[in-house]
Amino acid sequence: MTTSKRLRGPFIVMFGVVIAVVALAGPANAVAPYTTQPTTSVSNQAPTAGSSVTFCGSGFQAGETVAIALDNGTRYPSVVADASGAFCTVAVLGVSLSGTHTLIATGATSGRTSSTTIKVLGVSASAGTTTSGGLAFTGAEVIGIGALGGLLLVGGAIMVFAGRRRKVNA
Repeated sequence: MTTSKRLRGPFIVMFGVVIAVVALAGPANAVAPYTTQPTTSVSNQAPTAGSSVTFCGSGFQAGETVAIALDNGTRYPSVVADASGAFCTVAVLGVSLSGTHTLIATGATSGRTSSTTIKVLGVSASAGTTTSGGLAFTGAEVIGIGALGGLLLVGGAIMVFAGRRRKVNA
């Protein structure tokens, strides 16, 4: 048996594995080329009505004025992003505010926006009685890596089987 006939099977299997890996590859999740999307966060996700939260953001233009607002129409004093495009400010929540609301930061020059959702508890509610409702995600999604490993194992098993079959036929 010629060398090309002996190698044809393993090459076909490896070609199939490569095609499967490319077909199962996920999207890159690119939003815009070479831009950093702004992000925001708050010091307390579940504040009580009448309390204050520290609202911070990053990813804005350096020196840009950032407008801060609440989704119910409340406007807070604007802040200026530092040299790295970050800011922090204190937002005092209204005494009558309750329910789920969104704090929004909007860059005056770039037009970039970012928001963070908070759940404002009533004045009589205790922040210590709330639960997060689930476990924190601290790992990696391994289904893609597991699928690739499985494909490589199947491809290797096929090549071993094909090699043993050739030895029996020879």
